[in-house]
Amino acid sequence: MVSLNDILTRKEKPALLIGNGINIHGGDSTSSWVGLLGALSRQQGLRLTADERKEMSNTEFFDILDLAHPREDRSSLQSEFCDLMKGWRHTVHHETITGWAHRHGRPIITVNFDENLSRSKQLELFHPKKGFTDFYPWSSYFSDRRVDDPRSEFAIWHAHGMMKYSRSIRLGLTHYMGSVQRARSWVYNRKNSLREVIKNGGGEWHGSDTWLEVIFFCPIVIFGFTFGKDENFLRWLFLERAKLQKITPEPPKKIWFVVKDDEGSDSRRLFFKRLGVEFVTVPDYPDIYENEAWQS
Repeated sequence: MVSLNDILTRKEKPALLIGNGINIHGGDSTSSWVGLLGALSRQQGLRLTADERKEMSNTEFFDILDLAHPREDRSSLQSEFCDLMKGWRHTVHHETITGWAHRHGRPIITVNFDENLSRSKQLELFHPKKGFTDFYPWSSYFSDRRVDDPRSEFAIWHAHGMMKYSRSIRLGLTHYMGSVQRARSWVYNRKNSLREVIKNGGGEWHGSDTWLEVIFFCPIVIFGFTFGKDENFLRWLFLERAKLQKITPEPPKKIWFVVKDDEGSDSRRLFFKRLGVEFVTVPDYPDIYENEAWQS
């Protein structure tokens, strides 16, 4: 079975898709999205039983919290969520993992809203030369230089938004559906859609300068991310990636999903296996975040 060390030291280095596990490892109990949602729930005075909470995904829970938000309160729940993250700090493994990606010129996509990865290397935020929107800053990234090709250059991209722009935060089911609608129009409906460009033999599509280019075309290793049933948007993107591989002349790129031994459920394995995702198991979290291959 392939190991994380094998993946990180192979000739064609993967892009990284990183979840909040990187903040929880070596952090404190406040570095949890479930904990932040619980704090917002207490602020809103919304009390749910354990069974009621269990019936809701995190995305649905956020939308319920948003509905409970007083109409006379003009502040957004997204802003309140960002305020609760202001005390989060990067650790050694943030810097080590970001350093690996920088040395090898590999992109990082994170579903996190905080800037711990970029702060660990004091990176600059770059915006597109035209067309920036703080609601969907999909063409904005952190790096030490401007990026021309998202596939082959180092940058840190925030798939679900960044705390610098609270309106960009994708937390609720409504937010995720909006993201799917936006991305789907780029893949299917627009002039120079991704599928049209592929069928015509190449060219630039609407998402060529965004993190979607990485998701669709790079080898990727995923870690720190449960990739649960509530991840509607990213699950849809990986389904589309699998469909695109059937019409593109490019050889399919590998995806590896790194999990702790006791966290890879059989049902989840079946879903991802159909998408060409290979599970890689490790004994414990230090085998991910403190792996010696990050020094390569």
